[in-house]
Amino acid sequence: MNFVKKLVTLGCCFCFPTPWVFWILNLLGHRVHFRSRIGFSLLWINGKMVLDEQARIGHLNVIRINNLSVAKLAYIGKLNKISGPMDVVLDETAAIGNKNSIDRAPIGVTYGTAVLRLGILSKLTANHRLDCTRSITIGNYTTLAGHDSQLWTHAYYHDKQGPGRFRVDGEIVIGHNVYIGSRCIINGGVRIADTVVVGSNACVSKSLDLPGTYVNQPLRYLAGDGSDARDKFVPVSGYDICEDVYEKKK
Repeated sequence: MNFVKKLVTLGCCFCFPTPWVFWILNLLGHRVHFRSRIGFSLLWINGKMVLDEQARIGHLNVIRINNLSVAKLAYIGKLNKISGPMDVVLDETAAIGNKNSIDRAPIGVTYGTAVLRLGILSKLTANHRLDCTRSITIGNYTTLAGHDSQLWTHAYYHDKQGPGRFRVDGEIVIGHNVYIGSRCIINGGVRIADTVVVGSNACVSKSLDLPGTYVNQPLRYLAGDGSDARDKFVPVSGYDICEDVYEKKK
């Protein structure tokens, strides 16, 4: 039955204008306002889709996720790929622009739940890459600007000898009124405080706790301390995962 629901949802969204089929989508358990709009996009929703008044999904998107919630006046542009076992939540007037890639690997590689959330009037502009192995939360009035920035919620550490390696996961939390310039990389476990500006081409590997402007700096060497890297993290247990996974200590 769930497969039929997903298939009918996909067909309705791709083939017909929203005013013609919103009542069918609502009968299937979604909540779609008659004044919302869905373009010619492929939507494969495992759970529930919520589109409030004047919410919009543009053309030629591929969206294959668990749950989707787009609040009033929020929108998803065109040519975005959003895929994986996760939820996507856009608060009022939030936006995902064009040609962004947002994904999460299947359960077994990942574990538990993950949510991408954009706050009020926040925006991903264009051509950004977001890895949602863990959740990414973006506050109100925040912009991931320009293009080609990357947010990664997982990374790997290799053992000092032999083929061993392990994965380290950490969610990303970005505060309110934050501006992030083009081609930035934000690593897992990072938290960015409110009213921060991150200059273009910066690599953010540690949390930015104080308001202000942060810019890139010259490449520098950091000596290792000789200890086992695993000691710095917390092992993830209780899930059936295909590899050793750790989380950053909070």
